[in-house]
Order: sequence, then structure tokens, then C-alpha cells
Amino acid sequence: MTGARARRATGLGACTILALAATAPRAALAAPPDGGYDLVPPYVVDVTQGPLLAPVRVTGLGGAYAGLAEGIAGLVTNAATPAVRSPSAVRFVDVDLDASLSKPVALFGKNDFANSGSVDTDYSDFLYLEAGAILQIGSFGVGFFGDLLRYGLDMGGRATDVTLGRYHLLLAWTLLEGQLTLGGGARATTLGIGAADTALTMLGAAPEVGILVRPSWAPFRIGATYRNGVATSASVGPGASVDEHGTARAAGLVLPQRFVLPWEVEVGAALQVGPRPLNPSWVDPGADERALEARYATRRAARRAAIERQLAFVADPASRDALRRTLLADEAERAAADAVDLERDREDLAAERRARADNWPREHLLLLLELLVTGAGPDAVHIEGFLGQGAGSATVAPAGTASPCRAVASGERATFSPRVGVETEPVPQWLQMRFGSYLEANRFRYEPESCTPGPGRLHLTFGADVRLFSTTFWDLVPPITYKLGAYADLAPRYQSFGLGVGVWH
Repeated sequence: MTGARARRATGLGACTILALAATAPRAALAAPPDGGYDLVPPYVVDVTQGPLLAPVRVTGLGGAYAGLAEGIAGLVTNAATPAVRSPSAVRFVDVDLDASLSKPVALFGKNDFANSGSVDTDYSDFLYLEAGAILQIGSFGVGFFGDLLRYGLDMGGRATDVTLGRYHLLLAWTLLEGQLTLGGGARATTLGIGAADTALTMLGAAPEVGILVRPSWAPFRIGATYRNGVATSASVGPGASVDEHGTARAAGLVLPQRFVLPWEVEVGAALQVGPRPLNPSWVDPGADERALEARYATRRAARRAAIERQLAFVADPASRDALRRTLLADEAERAAADAVDLERDREDLAAERRARADNWPREHLLLLLELLVTGAGPDAVHIEGFLGQGAGSATVAPAGTASPCRAVASGERATFSPRVGVETEPVPQWLQMRFGSYLEANRFRYEPESCTPGPGRLHLTFGADVRLFSTTFWDLVPPITYKLGAYADLAPRYQSFGLGVGVWH
């Protein structure tokens, strides 16, 4: 690889934020006469992830989930999710937990994780871990979701560990008795790159907002979310230096100006057919219990008023005091009995809500459609291009093409990823199955232009949940039923499989 173009010298030491150039580069890679490719500083790294790595249910449905926006799985697709009550929700305060572990593997040759078409890049040691939680209090909800992807990358003998983290912290409220849900919060992204003698770390955050429309008793939902882009520089560990041309380097890498995660718009719709309702009206347990408590309070107030009326007819103070003691003692007994009756009535209301949820028919066919739009950014290179410094972008040349094909830039234009999913429950109360497909959009620009492939790589996904057991953990929590989930994501030069544990609904 030939030398980089000279830039004004910049002071850069260990643990120093990379300097930002005044203007964006016109091209991320330059092609010298010998056919090689140079990274031209200052340049940008596009950290967009191509293959879908998400909770088990989302992946099994091909990512088509923004229109359903339900449970922890929805936190990655719609910012309105935390306040969306599932048909099985029966408590005023509800908690949901979920976690999964998956491992993309290469069953047939190397795993082309970036979908660059490269035959020289060696991805290995994949590990994907995700976990999340939702707390719902009446019409309010708060949710947190985090996932970590770790893999090794060997390009031309340069071994590198890459760790990508994504985090969502969201708040949401339901309006119109649950028919409209609005939410927002922040998504944060971390990127750690460990190479010989140095380490790079990126951290950035940006807002996101979401909406879900779910008319009561209608068989459909419509949802959308917007995530603002993240652009940030990186911190560099020991080993960074600046050469005589002012070019920042670390471990032999020409360092980027900044890392960019583009904006995203996700729009989806859900349609459910069959006897199971998709949007039953949510009965607020708090409203039910408040009405019950108000009836008992009214009854107590009426008794106290009757006592005062009785006492008003007694003129003798001593007799009135004696009567008051007798009546108040009787009222105390009645109040104690009311407390017992109130608790019993609360339990009866809870039992009615559980019976209502348990008696919904389970047979259904859920259809999901979605479109994910990922925004354009400045001319950039993919992480693969950055770590390979342009040398690892060689791809298989199509038939009849004499010159080698190379992916020379990433993220120059907005890309579109249509998604579709189908879910059903073939064994009611015990087994859920789902299928999906999505187009992994191609964000690369190739040279020569005749090498540019189609719009992307088609994935087929499969998933299932199996009901396990119910427990209260020695009466520490309300009864919770757990499930074991699994998924598979298959595409040319890419395969991924995962397992997860969550709450059965």
C-alpha cells in the first residue's frame, strides 16, 4: 500500500481524541496506478451492521417487528415499546426480563459478515449476547436493552478483536386507553478495536422516538420509529503516533477522522387473523382497584355520618361519650371486616383479569411487514475496509470481468431493507413458531462499477419458543411462566444460530 497524502501535522498522544478535519473527504479510498487502494486521511468509518442480530423473536421474524412493538424484543425496533401492554398483562405493575446468546458460524466456507463479497477476510470467534428489561406501571413504561457483538478479524495477517455494543434506554406512555403509545429515549453505541500494541474505543449516543397505533379490538397495528445518527471520534490507547506528513497512525493503521452510525427510520405493520385478538382493550388494574377502594371508603364515610347523627340526639354529655365509645368500637370491628373483604375483592379482581387473559383463544396467524431505511453519510469505508486499510476489499470478479472487483466505499447512499415475518402457535400453550425473510441492503460502492451486485443479500430466518415451567420462586414474585427460544438466520456466506430464555405470554 502506497503512502497517504500529506496533511497538516497534528499533535496526537496516547489516549487523545482523534483530530477532526475541517472538511469531509471526497473519497474514502484512492486508487493508485498499481491497482492497490490507499486510505486517504481524513476519512470516515461506516459502522452500519448488515446481518440482523437481535432478540430471538425479532430475528425469527426477519426483523419485521416495529409494527408489533411488544415485549423486550420490541425495544430494538420501536421506541414506543416500553408502555405497550401485551394481551396477557393483568397487573398494574409488571416486569419483563429476557436474555439470549447466539453464535454466527460458517457452515460452508468463510462467514462474509460484512457482505462485501471478500474472499480474503477471515471472520472468527463470533459471540452475540443480549439482555433487556421492561418495567410497566399503569400507562407508563421504562425499558432498557443492551447487546454486545464480539468477533475476530484477520486481514492479511493482521489479527484484530472487534467489540460492538448497542444500548437503548426508553420511556413511553399509552394514551386513549392504550390505543396510542408514544415513546422516546436514547440509543448509545460503543465500538472497541483491539489490535497489536494499541486499542481504539468509540462511544456515541443520539435520541430516538417511536409511535404505535393499536385500535382496540382491531386486527392490525401500525408502528414507526426514528433514530438519529451518531458521529463520534475515537480515543486511542498507547501506540498512537503522527508521521512526518501529519497522518495519525496506530498499530500500522491510518486512523479515521470519525466513526458514523447513520440515522434510521423503521416503519412496520402487523395483521393478525384467527380467533385470538391482537388488540383487546387493556383493563387498568389500578383503575379497577381505585374504584373498589372508593366504594369501601364511601361505605365507611356513610357509617361515620350515621354515628354523628345518632350522637346529635343525645343531650347528656356523659351519655353521649358512652354512646360514642360503643359506636366507635363497633365501627372499628366493621372497618377490620372491611379490610378483609377489600383484600378478598382485590384478589377476585386479579383472578378475573387472569381468567380473562388465560381464556383468550391461542389460535392465530400473525403477519408482519416492515421497511428499514438507513441513511446516507459521507464517503466512508466499512470497518472491514478500515482494518484492512483497503487491502482486504478484494471480491470475486463476476464472469467475464478481467480486473478484480473491490469494495472501495460504504454508506454513500440511503439503503432500504424490506422485511416480512409470519408467526403462529401450532401447539396451543406449548409451542410458537415463526418464519421470516429480510434483504440485507448492500452499502458498498465497487470499482469497477460493473462489479456492483444487486440491491443486497436475501436472508431466510426461522424461530420457535417452547413453554417450560411456571414458578413464584418461593412466593417472592407473582407466578411467571418461562420459555426457551431459538432461531436460525441463513444467507449466502452467512449463518447464525441462537438460544434465549424469556417469559411466556
